[in-house]
Amino acid sequence: MQFPEYRPRRLRKNENFRRLIRETRLSIDDLVYPLFVVSGKNVKKPIASMPGIFQLSIDYIIKEAREARELGNPGHPAFRYPAA
Repeated sequence: MQFPEYRPRRLRKNENFRRLIRETRLSIDDLVYPLFVVSGKNVKKPIASMPGIFQLSIDYIIKEAREARELGNPGHPAFRYPAA
């Protein structure tokens, strides 16, 4: 038999083999949560091209960074929006 009719799965048959051949391990330490800073107070404007991401004023940035830190995310790069 030839591929795709026969696909040997010997490297996936148990957890020990899977751990041995695993190439990528993703953890919370590999993630960042970008924060986009705008001037003003009480500003939270959605960014159309990035659903779920907002332009935030400093008062909101502090709250967001604190919540992300409590969830275990160590990286919060802040970007000035719009970029100069």
